[in-house]
Amino acid sequence: MKAVWILYDAACPFCFSCVQLFKTTLKNNEYKIRPLQNLTVMKLLDIKKGEYLPEMKVIGRDRKVYGGAKAIVYLSKRIWWANPLWALSHLPPFMNILDYIYKQIAKKRQCNGICEV
Repeated sequence: MKAVWILYDAACPFCFSCVQLFKTTLKNNEYKIRPLQNLTVMKLLDIKKGEYLPEMKVIGRDRKVYGGAKAIVYLSKRIWWANPLWALSHLPPFMNILDYIYKQIAKKRQCNGICEV
């Protein structure tokens, strides 16, 4: 079985705290958690040092890279209490709304030491 990789901005206190909040659930579902700042991850995703990281990424079992709201939906499929999110994401308006909400939160998490979220 191939692992699912969750990649987050470790320099952002908001992102870091979200990972800490869901760490047990994610690990129980055999998800691997790594910072986007990891040198191997940066090379794999072609991220330059110091580059702005606008969204989390997930590398799925299919080896596709999902970002932002699509990444969250991908993860929700295997977490029992998040399954309704996965089911609702198949409704076109819902995915658009979820994507909008994700982008608004990401836009406000300007993390030069202190997040505004």
